[in-house]
Amino acid sequence: MRRRLVLSTVLVVTVVLLLLAAPVTLVLRQAATDELDARTSAVGATVTAAIDDRALQTDDGIGVTADEIALLLPDDVGVRVLDADGDELVAVDVDGIESPFRRSFTTLDGFVVQAITSSTEVDDRFLGQVGQLAILAVFGLAIAGGLAFVQARRVATPLERLARAATRLGDGDFTASTPTSSGIEEIDSIASAIRLSGNRVERMLESERGFTADATHQLRTGLTGLAMRLEILERHADPEVATEAGTTLTQIHDLNTTLDELLRVARKGSTGERTELDLLALVDHYVSDWQPLFAKKRRQIVVTTGRVEPVVCTPGLVGQILNVLIENSLRHGRGTVAILVRGTSVLIEDEGAGIDDDAASTIFDRPADHQAAHGRGLALARRLAEADGGRLELTAQRPATFTLSLLAVRR
Repeated sequence: MRRRLVLSTVLVVTVVLLLLAAPVTLVLRQAATDELDARTSAVGATVTAAIDDRALQTDDGIGVTADEIALLLPDDVGVRVLDADGDELVAVDVDGIESPFRRSFTTLDGFVVQAITSSTEVDDRFLGQVGQLAILAVFGLAIAGGLAFVQARRVATPLERLARAATRLGDGDFTASTPTSSGIEEIDSIASAIRLSGNRVERMLESERGFTADATHQLRTGLTGLAMRLEILERHADPEVATEAGTTLTQIHDLNTTLDELLRVARKGSTGERTELDLLALVDHYVSDWQPLFAKKRRQIVVTTGRVEPVVCTPGLVGQILNVLIENSLRHGRGTVAILVRGTSVLIEDEGAGIDDDAASTIFDRPADHQAAHGRGLALARRLAEADGGRLELTAQRPATFTLSLLAVRR
């Protein structure tokens, strides 16, 4: 930013100097021309007047001699007198004049008087003045660059501090100190807004965390009660009842684990509990829980495999993502749900009508109404995938195909 500010300032000053250079140069050139014109005009007018005063012509055709003309001339001006046909009648001090500048006058009898002087001295003076202006322009650019650097530092330094504070705020560090006063009203206003926003977000997060902790505590209390009842039912004399109780008890333990992992994601952005596991075994474990529900609706879940690679993930989060995708297929899809486990990815599709073009672009967005009871599953699933280092994408609309990609094990 500082470099851009300095360069832009120097560029503006350069353009201004160039715009001023043209008229100033023209003025200096005109002043030099006026000086030469004044020098030759005085001499030419004097000689012309002397010739006009002599009414009688001599043998050389004019009323004055070369010696008389020489007495009228300064050292730096020569005179040449021509007749009406352009033939030279008299020439005084015109030989050896470098870069001659001429001014012509006509006498009453039609003779042409040319006053001639050298423009070398005036031209050298003009070039010297232009050179001085160029040196002043360079010094001006240097001064402008220095002032621009100072101003850029004055503006950029508080903005850089402000950017660092905003970055820390975005990373969740709400205790980070905000920039001190910069003396620039607009920057100080932004800093104040960031500070107030950080305080509000911190209060909101504290409230949400408190509510989440209370809700989780109450949910776990209920789950613990259910688990105790199921442990009793596991000892039931009826084997079918005991088996069903054991299966449900396993699901409750999985739910408790998932709650712990969801809380870690909410608080830290990731679980920190990733482990290396067999992706196919994980998919089979969660699919088995859904098989009875699909069977009741006379539908099937079919799992096929390609070449499967070990992955690094959090089992509870991946299981929650699979639950969301399978539940959506059960609720909104039709026919057989096909799950393909290949590489480090899981593809899930059904035989339903698919997803409309309008809905495809916002399918992972949270509902606009924060109190809405539906529409949160896919948004949550994508956030969980990203928190676990993977990604969840809609790879086809018809049929609806979702792809969950996970991290491969580094060898």
